[in-house]
Amino acid sequence: MPLTLRAKCIGSLALKALSPENAPAAGQVVDTFSNSFYARTGKGELIFFTNRPLRSPITVNLDTTSDLEHIVKPMEPLSVRGKEIHIGTDAIIEFSTASLYQDRIEAASEHSSRFTRIGASLRIASFVLGIIDTSHSVLDPRAMTHSGIVEFVSDGAMPLRHPGTEGRFRNAALKIVGLGSGFTPSGDDMLGGFLATYNSFAKTTEREPILFDSGLLEEKTSWISVKLLNYMQRLILDEQLHRVIESATSEDQDALVIALETLLPRGHTSGIDIAVGAILGLSLMRDVALKKEETEIIARILGLSNLA
Repeated sequence: MPLTLRAKCIGSLALKALSPENAPAAGQVVDTFSNSFYARTGKGELIFFTNRPLRSPITVNLDTTSDLEHIVKPMEPLSVRGKEIHIGTDAIIEFSTASLYQDRIEAASEHSSRFTRIGASLRIASFVLGIIDTSHSVLDPRAMTHSGIVEFVSDGAMPLRHPGTEGRFRNAALKIVGLGSGFTPSGDDMLGGFLATYNSFAKTTEREPILFDSGLLEEKTSWISVKLLNYMQRLILDEQLHRVIESATSEDQDALVIALETLLPRGHTSGIDIAVGAILGLSLMRDVALKKEETEIIARILGLSNLA
């Protein structure tokens, strides 16, 4: 008899992907971990299942403490029957009573004076990253990704402060896609954090959002990493990243530091790498808004500057 698990929350995009018209029987599990697993639907959508509480539009939060890696196996088929998700012959996820999470951040369309006050918060967050263990992340000088990230910051991110440099940024950014080891490469995580913050405030500085074609990304990194990066650039964000964007315009200047710190424990280095990208993206947008050049200071604090 299959084990029945219950979903306590389901993201709006996950629910849409699992609807009868969008979820043919061709879905399958692609990767499993003790606390989570990923599935790919027949239409190529990504759904993330986890027994952790962090919500997002693509997440199904499960009400269980079981080791999911022992219940669900890669390559097992996934199908939907009414309000049940059947995974192989061993597990059923019942979601009829699950609450709906549909948060999707909208890009700010008006300039906010509070956004320009985040300079001190960004410096504090950067100092925090200097005193914690950042081994194997983009901040680790011994890591294989470090020199590539430094080059991206100097050749791609910094020039983006000036109009007409989007092409140069894209070329530099594509060099870090797929860079690094781990389930999601460090370069992908950092770029995702950068684009999430840059695109959130692009309209406030009369810039166009920067979006990468998934086909280009698929040539350089894994399918799951492409999907996650695509969600971040399109501002389909989980609660923690949403809080980072929201706190950048908060009256409470400590809120941004706290929001960035909540990212840090994520994965092996993913949280650190995403936070670094988010800090650089926010700093760059602040420079554009104020016509300043202070992101170099942030890059030096982070150890990502090639200037002496």
